[in-house]
Amino acid sequence: MIDEKNIKTLGTHSGKFHADDVMATALLRLLLGDIKVTRTRDETILKKLDFVYDISLGEFDHHQLNKEIRENNIPYAACGLVWREFGSRIIQKFNSQLEENDIISIVDYVDKNLVQGIDATDNGIDIKSLIKVTSISDIIQSFNPTWDSNDSKDDAFEKAVQYATEIIKRIINRQISVIKARIIVNEAFQNRTINEIMILKKGCPWLQQLLKIDLNAEVLFVISPGDNNAEYKIQTVKKSLDTFEARKDILESIRGKSSEEINSIIKIDDAIFCHKAGFIASAKSMESALKIAELSV
Repeated sequence: MIDEKNIKTLGTHSGKFHADDVMATALLRLLLGDIKVTRTRDETILKKLDFVYDISLGEFDHHQLNKEIRENNIPYAACGLVWREFGSRIIQKFNSQLEENDIISIVDYVDKNLVQGIDATDNGIDIKSLIKVTSISDIIQSFNPTWDSNDSKDDAFEKAVQYATEIIKRIINRQISVIKARIIVNEAFQNRTINEIMILKKGCPWLQQLLKIDLNAEVLFVISPGDNNAEYKIQTVKKSLDTFEARKDILESIRGKSSEEINSIIKIDDAIFCHKAGFIASAKSMESALKIAELSV
């Protein structure tokens, strides 16, 4: 394990940057603070720096023939190598009270949902072969000055690092919020009066925890208050985190209907809407939200 206290200087390659070296820099600065990065290809200079990545064929480079590869066959790039080494310590910067298994779960989530895509792209794997998407790698590379620009590549690199820093901070904070919400979800699950309907006291991330504790897939709909408790949402429960398919959809007869039509069909007076795809609906009162859920069951 590398002692980050010994890292006072960073080095990576100069010239055109990619999401790989930009995100790696963002991760290192989250751990080390606003540390200076020397961007160069001069090996004499690089050898004098404390921590070098994405160049020089060292521990945190991936351009050598014997590059490291994950079990799912996605090779590591500098971003993944840095995250693997420092991810848990970066997360502890956000919340030092997290238990070890929670830290491990966040490290794994960030790797799967952010880092692996960056690593795959930087290693030449076409992650767009199944669907056309604008990836984070595309966005970060767009920070490079255009061919007809005189803007500094180093200045552009710093802007890209700032952007990448915000992304990783938000992803980690969101996962910490999911962990904090577990108490609310567990309580709501235990206090159900109807097995198929779970009612939350406040809006929070609930799906990840519900899928862990609802081993028999009993809950079909979750009701939660909206902003300022001015409305109540009825949401379907997905079969897994990786699908849009729900265990059961909201009542078909009210999908895509106006509030007046919904009121008439199910005999309430405060419906707001129901999505035509049947995965979410809302009403102004808990009573009406509960009726929508009960009829949907």
